Amino acid sequence: MLEGKALMDKLYEQPDLFRVHMGNGRYSRAKACYDTARSVLVFLEAEEAVMLEFFGERGERGAILREGLFPERQVQEAYLECIRKGDTYENKRYEPLQGKGQGGSRCIQP
Repeated sequence: MLEGKALMDKLYEQPDLFRVHMGNGRYSRAKACYDTARSVLVFLEAEEAVMLEFFGERGERGAILREGLFPERQVQEAYLECIRKGDTYENKRYEPLQGKGQGGSRCIQP
């Protein structure tokens, strides 16, 4: 298992891998690099300075004050391309079960 410096080194590789995947049109892999870095840094409760370094800084009304290691325009492009191709776990279609959640007899009534 990675610890300390090795863990942070691996995290700092993710923006570079992100750019390589974006350059090759592998949007789902690029998105995975971004999502992984974001999830790990949030889980580790990274200091604000580290979060700003990776993801940039926004001002009032969402204006980008400083770009992070993950360029926001490219992150948005990766997300959009994954949605267009249906290649994302956030965009699954869920089918309701019959008799549930549609006013059927098995619904919880107040």
